[in-house]
Amino acid sequence: MAFRSTRNQRALRWRTARNLLAATAALAALQLAIAPGSLAQVKAPTKAQLKPGKAPAVAPAEDVQPFAVGTDGSVVEQLLGLQVDPADAQAAADAVSKAVGQLDVAKGTSSGRAVLKSQGANQPKRLVSLQLFSAKSMAVELFRGSDGSYGYKLAPGATESDDERVSSLPRTASQSGAAARSVQAGSVGVVKVSASSVAVGLAQTGASTTTLKELTSALAGFSSAASKIEVVKGLTADGSPRILAAYLGDGKNRQAVWWFAPPNQPEGWFDEQGRRLGGTALAEPRPDSRISSPFGMRRYYGRSSGGGFHNGIDYEGKVGQPIYAAGDGVINHQGWYFNYGRTVKISHADNFESLYAHMSQFAAGMGPGSPVRKGDLIGYVGSSGRSTGPHLHFSVIVNGQFVDPQPYVTERGGQRTLDGEALVAFRQWQQEVRKAAGKGVDSNDRGSRGLQGAEPWSTNPFSPQSVNRL
Repeated sequence: MAFRSTRNQRALRWRTARNLLAATAALAALQLAIAPGSLAQVKAPTKAQLKPGKAPAVAPAEDVQPFAVGTDGSVVEQLLGLQVDPADAQAAADAVSKAVGQLDVAKGTSSGRAVLKSQGANQPKRLVSLQLFSAKSMAVELFRGSDGSYGYKLAPGATESDDERVSSLPRTASQSGAAARSVQAGSVGVVKVSASSVAVGLAQTGASTTTLKELTSALAGFSSAASKIEVVKGLTADGSPRILAAYLGDGKNRQAVWWFAPPNQPEGWFDEQGRRLGGTALAEPRPDSRISSPFGMRRYYGRSSGGGFHNGIDYEGKVGQPIYAAGDGVINHQGWYFNYGRTVKISHADNFESLYAHMSQFAAGMGPGSPVRKGDLIGYVGSSGRSTGPHLHFSVIVNGQFVDPQPYVTERGGQRTLDGEALVAFRQWQQEVRKAAGKGVDSNDRGSRGLQGAEPWSTNPFSPQSVNRL
């Protein structure tokens, strides 16, 4: 059926079309009329504005210079050729001769890498650090001390096939070593305080704010009915003033908490059975950051090796974001550390270390031997070394072995109970503190005595040497 319309309908459609065309033309003309006015409002730039601005100041990058070691093992001439200060060159050469004398002949050095710092125009350069390499790996690392002398660290056993290499660099003694588990004779005393004013009552002991905070946190899990608290204070063999223990309540309700520095864990507060109190053993070095790669086997995308064992956990981050110490201790390494790049290692106990890798830079005013407290700034996130992007690689090393850090930074790790040799050392510590405080072991403190009221263990009854005597 054909479409039909009346003459009036056709006329109306044509009028509508003409109106639309007229409106479109009027709008286009209006835009052309406005445009010149708008352009006239834009002021032409002056010549001064056309000149390029000053580039922002950029921190000078490290001046890294490779060099070949002489056939006789000398480095003086090579360093002088790099315009190093003659005093630095001679001091470094003396340290190198001592270090190379301890290396195997097969691991002799053949090349080096010097990190230099400018001291101004027409001035010799300062030698910041020096690394010497054998045919396969780094063999010696030198670092400049504040007095201008150079210390050295040996790194035998590091090979090219290692995924994330670890050297046997000598460690600095931790704050909580064996000396922290022995009490100075005649230094122990007892202070009585009320539960409502622990911090005020212990101010006279000289304890730090951090120590008082940790003690308050440890006491938080006990009954609030204990209104009287006896605090045992004293000096440990390393000369540090410490709060050694705290007794709560009287009679059968008497309870105790103990400060203790285990040989294979960070120091902290423990109950009579050796359970850790007051939170986790370590704080997270990147609080509230997502863990992008856990501890254990993982696949390396884009690498020929395909996969490998990841000996730590990775925290996401952006370049320049802060990294904090996970616990109290002493820095035993600060510098370039094989594939880890810029790295800080902290000794927290005799056989317990933490490692922070791939940093962009270190915190100012710190170096090997510097004591740190939990939460202190130690560096900044980066992507140095063998890294695919900015992040923090965090490891925990116990008895020379990498272990999963996750239990130490979570509540599961915070409630860990001492066992083995650590528990034996804890029982000996309790006995020594009681004896030094003049309390002995009375009937109210039987929780730490052996079976049938025997004295606390002096050796581990479950060690292999004791099996044959059972």
